[in-house]
Amino acid sequence: MNYDLRTLSDRAELNDLLLHLGRALDEHRFNDLKDVLTEDATGVTRNGTGSGRDVLIAQIEAGNKDYARLLHRFSSVLIEIDGDTATIRAYITALSGHAETFVPTHRGYGLLRAKAARTPAGWRITTLNVKPVFVVEQ
Repeated sequence: MNYDLRTLSDRAELNDLLLHLGRALDEHRFNDLKDVLTEDATGVTRNGTGSGRDVLIAQIEAGNKDYARLLHRFSSVLIEIDGDTATIRAYITALSGHAETFVPTHRGYGLLRAKAARTPAGWRITTLNVKPVFVVEQ
């Protein structure tokens, strides 16, 4: 593992990229995902497979927009950098619920695997795959 200053800076930026992803989801700011994903991003979420940033964002929004309360948490984040590309592996906990209750109606636990690339605007996710491991419905 390389811990030089550039690598540490890249890892911090990539970790922040995950936090921006979670915040965009939790706050229903799906348009903010344009600052997280590359234009040609692809991915697999609980709503299927998407190719192209706009398609992937629409897919992500469709799976989350009907819930007033969203909470996404990433843990055990592992970031591996190889030049101008990186891989990210993290556990994701996703809670979804309605405004009238603090009890989530959906709890999902999964494994996030992503690829990222350094762009002129900073690091962006090129591939976003979320594989459910456990799902609990109320």
